[in-house]
Amino acid sequence: MKRLILAISILASIQALAFQQDPKKEKSETLAKNDTDPVCKMTVKKGTKLVSTHKEKQYGFCSKMCKDSFDKHPEKFVKN
Repeated sequence: MKRLILAISILASIQALAFQQDPKKEKSETLAKNDTDPVCKMTVKKGTKLVSTHKEKQYGFCSKMCKDSFDKHPEKFVKN
């Protein structure tokens, strides 16, 4: 009986850990103001979730493809 209770406790602990969310992911980052996509130069509206931060500045993107390009080589798209 003690082993069964121990096994159930361990499984419950593992399940609780598996479903814990990363605190960084809980807070969904969105674009604070209208901006221009640094990759393709399209207008990006405030509130989009396609954002990256580089050197403490937030950038918004029109598509996942533009965001991925920026994330790989941000220096290519941002003036220093």
